[in-house]
Amino acid sequence: MRSDWSRQSGIRVWSAVILVFLLTACPGPKPPSPEPSASPSPAITPTPTPTPTPLPETFIPYSRMETAKLFNGVEIHSKVTTVEGAPAVVERKTPDAYTLELDVQVRVPQAAQSLEQLSAADPLIGSLLPGLNDELPSSKVSDFYHGLYQLKVDAVNRTLARLDQIVSRHNFFDCNTILELQDPKTNRKALLIQSDMDVNADGSDADRSSDVNGSTTNFQPFTSYRWPKKTSKVSQFIPEREDKLKQLQSEFDAKTTTPERKKVLKDQMDQTQRELSDLKKYSFLIAKADPYVVLPGFMFRQSSHPFQPKLGDCVVVIYQGILYPALLGDVGPSYKIGEASLRICSQLDPRSNAYNRPASDLNITYIVFPGSAEEPPGPPDLQKLHDRCSTLLNEIGGYSGDLWTWEDILSRPSSSPSPSPSSSPSPSPSPSPSGSSSPQGTTSYRLDKVMRFVTFIGCEAADLLLRCM
Repeated sequence: MRSDWSRQSGIRVWSAVILVFLLTACPGPKPPSPEPSASPSPAITPTPTPTPTPLPETFIPYSRMETAKLFNGVEIHSKVTTVEGAPAVVERKTPDAYTLELDVQVRVPQAAQSLEQLSAADPLIGSLLPGLNDELPSSKVSDFYHGLYQLKVDAVNRTLARLDQIVSRHNFFDCNTILELQDPKTNRKALLIQSDMDVNADGSDADRSSDVNGSTTNFQPFTSYRWPKKTSKVSQFIPEREDKLKQLQSEFDAKTTTPERKKVLKDQMDQTQRELSDLKKYSFLIAKADPYVVLPGFMFRQSSHPFQPKLGDCVVVIYQGILYPALLGDVGPSYKIGEASLRICSQLDPRSNAYNRPASDLNITYIVFPGSAEEPPGPPDLQKLHDRCSTLLNEIGGYSGDLWTWEDILSRPSSSPSPSPSSSPSPSPSPSPSGSSSPQGTTSYRLDKVMRFVTFIGCEAADLLLRCM
């Protein structure tokens, strides 16, 4: 009798469990969603008929001025003026009946020469170079400065027919001064240049590195400063030029190629062949590793100039109280100034890259020491460069502040960090659809809760619960 009662009680308990599970796991039917009530259509207001602009009854003279700015920073003042002329059959054949008068007005800046004017660009320059107090009174604004701005004006004149290619405001006003300094005691000469700083990402040297990023726009694996290769390592930029030479030769040999096109191809083949020869014969500076500065090409062609710079000369770059040793390593466009290797630019601003300059203001000072290049040329010895620049600075009155010491990152041993021991973390519970963190398997989770609830209240209570249901 007891066993029958127990069996019946067990049946009732399991019935209660199943019933509770069904009630918790299966939601009831959703009430029908109410049908949206139709909103009344808005009243349509008729579009008023615009009042026509009165037509002129006779010729009316017109004159209007506008001001705009091109993307390169050039401000344009335009004026349209009309006068009454002859019939169109006549004016159509008259050249000056429809003209554009382009009058470019440019203020060529005066070179900074006094300590006060130099300090306007860099307030620390006087304290960093104490010898300027003695040298500036006898300094001279260099012919290089006047030649640079003359070349800028010539460049503007050449591009007047293409306003989209005209020299930008940034590049026109990129030089605050070029001064010729000479110490009265040591007779050491120096060019003091104040400018901004663009990024140069060029150069390659298979002897020292086979991992040079050449994907940036206008990248060239060469720099003007070069030296004979010391190993048989092949440049990573040779295969692509060999492929290009084959493609040019194939097009040149095709029977359908016109004589005019063959002339262009011949020039391209000659240029590619020269590049291949240089890559096989020479090594160059590497922008990401070597600190070097770029100067306009015309400055290297003044052979009789007493302050003529030469490739390999020592340069000190001054920015925000720190002096950086560098080499004069490359030649740039003749109408622009202010450019340095990626190594220097990244030190001044870690965000620098081929498309992002470290300084747009004219707050960079370059001290170029003409005649300081050492022979023969070769890969930079950064410690020797540091000591040489220190000596040169002392020969123009000394310096204060920190003279930066470059690390030779190409000779740094490559070491891959060993992986730290890691323990396998226990998997985190997957989020439930509602966003709460619950164990996987919602159905089994609910059944487990019901069973624990039944165990807690006991069989008699479960039977009572079943009867009430």
